[in-house]
Amino acid sequence: MISLKVLAALDCYLWLEHGNEVAIRLKTTQSTISRHIKSALKELQIELYPAIGSHYSELIGDITLLVEERRVHQLARLSGKAEKRIEANYWSGPIFLDQISNDWIPGTFSIMGMNRPLQLLKDRVIDAWIGSYQPDLPDNNSDWWVLDLLTMPVHILVSSNHPLARIKSLTKGDLDAFPSLALPEGWFPKSEAILRNQGLWSDTVRKKRYDPSIWEGRCEDDVTMSFGHSLSQTQNPGLVRLDWDLGLTSGEALVVRRDLQINPEINKIAEYLQNKAKIIASKYNDVILA
Repeated sequence: MISLKVLAALDCYLWLEHGNEVAIRLKTTQSTISRHIKSALKELQIELYPAIGSHYSELIGDITLLVEERRVHQLARLSGKAEKRIEANYWSGPIFLDQISNDWIPGTFSIMGMNRPLQLLKDRVIDAWIGSYQPDLPDNNSDWWVLDLLTMPVHILVSSNHPLARIKSLTKGDLDAFPSLALPEGWFPKSEAILRNQGLWSDTVRKKRYDPSIWEGRCEDDVTMSFGHSLSQTQNPGLVRLDWDLGLTSGEALVVRRDLQINPEINKIAEYLQNKAKIIASKYNDVILA
């Protein structure tokens, strides 16, 4: 069996993508992380194909042994033998996990979209994820346990200098004159359909990690429209809402593998997040406790 520290270096690198981030969270040095990764690859007889552009790092070779090792290592983490791992969105992470206990390792809160976090959960690289993409989050089924925490309406956000910023009773024609940000096609099919039906979701942003300069920062041109809600606005308080009802509701939910639902540590983090959700909901008029 590969040691917990050795496999943690490889899996946390696949998750976080930067050796310095891995070293900080595993409380060691980058050189040690590099050495552990090489040791894990050698023992598992696989290769690491580094991330390039919009593609994540990949493992090449027979991963049968790795799959079994990850299952055992996850059980070890959830029995207190190593820190558990949790990821979140760039707004939900700081709000929900600011007081998370030291036996949980938080991510960088920068992964965009749902596919990557769900894959990391499926592969047992991470143990929990705060998903922020209702109505596109997976349903409770044989693969996932989804615990809803909060719901809130989504708004069109713009610079305070946008021509539509102070106009009441906007029309679709008013919106059609301006570009609106979008993520790659298919990332959020339900949300995308709602927005496209209103002539929105037109200017695609292609980035695998969150960068404010390519999302809310694009609104600084005083014409581009973005999307957000009360929680995301805490990260960009300079943006204002347009007088337009999108008819789109978002929210926060804990997502874990279904086979972990009854694990005591998962139940503890679920209770912690539910308590945080109560506090968060009390601070916003349009954020509703699920």
